[in-house]
Amino acid sequence: MPFSDLVGNERIKKLLRRAVSEGRVGQSLIMAGPHGIGKRQFALALAAALNCDNPIDGDACGNCIPCRKVAAGEHTDVVTITPEGQFIKVAQMREMSFETQFRPYEGRRRVSIIDDADRLKLEAANSILKVLEEPPESSLLILVTSQPYALLDTIRSRCLFLSFAPLSAPDLESYLAANYKRPQEETRLQARLAGGSIGRALGIDLGEYRAKRSLMLDLTEALVNRDALKLMSLAEHLGRKLEKDEFEDHLDIFLIVLSDLLHLKVGETAASLPNADVAPRLESINESATMEQLMDWPERVELVLQSLKRNVNRQLATEAMLLGAI
Repeated sequence: MPFSDLVGNERIKKLLRRAVSEGRVGQSLIMAGPHGIGKRQFALALAAALNCDNPIDGDACGNCIPCRKVAAGEHTDVVTITPEGQFIKVAQMREMSFETQFRPYEGRRRVSIIDDADRLKLEAANSILKVLEEPPESSLLILVTSQPYALLDTIRSRCLFLSFAPLSAPDLESYLAANYKRPQEETRLQARLAGGSIGRALGIDLGEYRAKRSLMLDLTEALVNRDALKLMSLAEHLGRKLEKDEFEDHLDIFLIVLSDLLHLKVGETAASLPNADVAPRLESINESATMEQLMDWPERVELVLQSLKRNVNRQLATEAMLLGAI
């Protein structure tokens, strides 16, 4: 996949294309940033650009045999290493280190991509230090991670560090619209809920999200109306009938709803909100809610989420949160 096909992080895209054009890529990179924003695709795009038969201004053509092989995971000089189980193991790194000592089989650069590099076991991490200290000129090592500071200092100090940002909601919406056929309203909602992550966007079940959101809107209306009986019923449902993960999911969505209401309260338009598809209901709630409530309720939710680490009774914690908020 060429850089031109990737979405977001234009600064890094330009930097890498220029480095390829000028032959200044180097031998070791760290690509760091949140999960699901396309870091590994950037690594593969760089591998393709370095081995492309017909590069264009530092970018791969996407059509030649090397480009097609990289895209299919079949290029002998481009290898992606992922954890075996929970960790990346020393045997994997020793094999990679051994292979990097040889010249490329069919391309110009041998590229080794270590995905989830923060999951390197200590011995495995130490085993690649020699490769980083004395890298063969024809090899490139790319460490892809969402937790760069989990890497050894001795690894970070030997690599060029590229920091990736989450995608903007418009960029993500454009990407989803171009690659996945869904109604525009669904695409927009996915993009706004995903926090800049393509992977997270694709993992959102909108039917499930809307069902949970509807319940949280009911809860918010009950808070605004000071309906204690309704709040007690909702507290029982949330605290007793849901598993812990489901309970946390509902509270996370409640925080999104409260954030939308706060943005409405300070004058933002409903069309700009993640939950713009239920704008009339949000605007109705916002008319009755006060700024003080919208500032206080998220703090109460956060306290409940923190208390889950202490294995508290979820129903009692929810009752205390809701009844204390009216």
